[in-house]
Parts: sequence; C-alpha cells; structure tokens
Amino acid sequence: MLDTRILVALDDSDASRRAVEYVGKFVGRRKGFHICLVHVLRPLPPELLEHGGSEDPSKEIQLERDLKVEQNRWIESAKKAGQKDLDKSVAILRKAGVSAKALQSLFCEPGEGPKTAEVMLEMAKECQCRTVVVGRQSVSWLHELFSQDLSEELLRHGKGFCVWAVE
Repeated sequence: MLDTRILVALDDSDASRRAVEYVGKFVGRRKGFHICLVHVLRPLPPELLEHGGSEDPSKEIQLERDLKVEQNRWIESAKKAGQKDLDKSVAILRKAGVSAKALQSLFCEPGEGPKTAEVMLEMAKECQCRTVVVGRQSVSWLHELFSQDLSEELLRHGKGFCVWAVE
C-alpha cells in the first residue's frame, strides 16, 4: 500500500486550524496516509538575538553563555505553548478518523522569512513528505507587498513538492 506523507505547518492562527481541518476532511478515515504536524515557533525576540558585547574576552564568553541560556529558556517556553496547538490539531485529526499511529508532532525552531520556508522544506524531506500544507490568511494587497508570507515562500522554494495553501 502506498504511504502518502503530508507535512502540516502550524502556528497559533485560525488559518492553521483551518488547514488541519481541511487535511482531516481530505484524509479522514482513509488508510495509507501519515501526517507530520510541525509547529513553527515564532522568531526569537530582538533582545535575544545578540548581546551588547564586551572588550574583555572572559566577559564576552560569559555574555554569550548567558544569551544562549536565555534563548533556550525562551524556546522551551514557546514549545510549551506550541504543544497546546499541536494537541488541538491532533484532536481535530483524530476526530476526523486519522489513526494515532499515522500522526507525528514536531517543532520547527525559530526562523525568519525565507529561512523558515527552507527549514520547513528540509523537515519535509527528512520526514519523507512530498506534500506540505500551510494555512494562509487573507491580507490586503499592500500588506502582501511588504510582508513575507510562509505559503508564498514555500511555493517559491518548494520545487518537487506539492504545496497546499489553505485559506
């Protein structure tokens, strides 16, 4: 039997919930599907990207360690919050008839703009998913002009992948 693997990109938006519901309706009680739910963590806040620096090398090393500890703390907190979204998504898919064995939950570390799409596509390759599903919110043309949209970046970089942008 053919095993169709689908990666679903999640965040805490209504668009992500709609994407999960769509996949649930599409896959439902069908056999031969495996769904990888990937919660995309928000980018690190600017204050956690770098420290002020120091001319003293030992102080610089300590500042770097402290920054790494704070980054890890922030990521763990974001993962804890993201786990709720993953659990809701699993519940939606289970209710639609997807078996627990056919579900996998992962996190995508913080990223920015096009890099997030590249990381998602790399995760899709690692999970052997040829289809990537992402929720998309309607925005004005002006907002679209000046913002980076994950679905657009996935379409731009996703050669060889089937990308579903669920609006």
